Amino acid sequence: MIYFTTFFDKNYLSRGLVLFDSLSKLNEQYKLFLLCLDSDVYDFFDQNKNMFSDIVLIKLSELEEEDSLLKGCKSNRSIVEYYFTLSPCLPLFLLNKYNLPHICSLDADIKFYSSPKVIFESLEEYSIIITPHKFSKENFNLVEWGKYNVSFQIFKNNAIGVKCLTKWRSQCIDWCKDVLDTESNRFADQKYLDTWLVDYKGSVKVLNDSTSGIAPWNVGDFQINLENEQFMSNSEPLVFYHFHHLKAISKYWFSTGFHIYNVKVSEGLKHLYRDYLCDVGNKNKFLKQDFSVVVNLRKPDSRNLRVKLLEENQVFLKIRNLNVFFDLKKTNRLLKFFIFKIYAKVNRN
Repeated sequence: MIYFTTFFDKNYLSRGLVLFDSLSKLNEQYKLFLLCLDSDVYDFFDQNKNMFSDIVLIKLSELEEEDSLLKGCKSNRSIVEYYFTLSPCLPLFLLNKYNLPHICSLDADIKFYSSPKVIFESLEEYSIIITPHKFSKENFNLVEWGKYNVSFQIFKNNAIGVKCLTKWRSQCIDWCKDVLDTESNRFADQKYLDTWLVDYKGSVKVLNDSTSGIAPWNVGDFQINLENEQFMSNSEPLVFYHFHHLKAISKYWFSTGFHIYNVKVSEGLKHLYRDYLCDVGNKNKFLKQDFSVVVNLRKPDSRNLRVKLLEENQVFLKIRNLNVFFDLKKTNRLLKFFIFKIYAKVNRN
């Protein structure tokens, strides 16, 4: 049995459903502990228990009742910073309450494409498994924000795993701001991981492979292809991809964040993103909600839609059931004019 946990609010419900579907298709026995950040998420799963037998629901209030110091953090940080603070508190709570042999914490915008079982087999030798950013050469300067990404990490329920989570929890409760603190070498929940290889020498496995933890900041170093209905990374089956930054900026337009990370977009990568957008779109239809309802809690953006699109450049446009990729810098001016006229009106922002 593999044990996972994640958390999200209603804004990420459709993505969470895609994550669950991808796990269910792996033919692996698993249990997922879902921390519901609002009543909308809890009520949805509670009312559809027959569809989600592999999910254990946890209310945020339940975690806060067990961890009074965590609850106290609500008064001294933003919502996003509070969510960052949950990163060590949730897995530690689960190991203690349910006496699990291990726990793997996931970001909700991850999708699995093949079994991660081989990763969990490393727990026979290691107590902690973490995901490096694996920054591509174009993005290596971003390492100052942290060597590792808090999106997929596993902790064994032994002395070292619990010690690591306990210390990390203490650090995040003390300070977990959404700013880079160069003086103290801190950033949110993330940079604390930079010392783990030294702090827990010989007990930490780093996922330095080409099939896990693939994301916009490193995908430039990997060749993504679709072969026989299986997405591949450098000719090996892709295990999971982290769709960081992918979000709706209107009813029709989706940003990719590729411009931030200098991504050279291949046909395989376009296909990967179309596949994910289709999955999320289908879940939104099922939920009867619009992808564009997602609220950016971290950095609200009130700019005009056209300004956003021209800054993003590499975007997807939803035309009926199709997700069409556009590099707006390379798009013919006349075509761009008609596209904007139809799909980028101010009142559709």
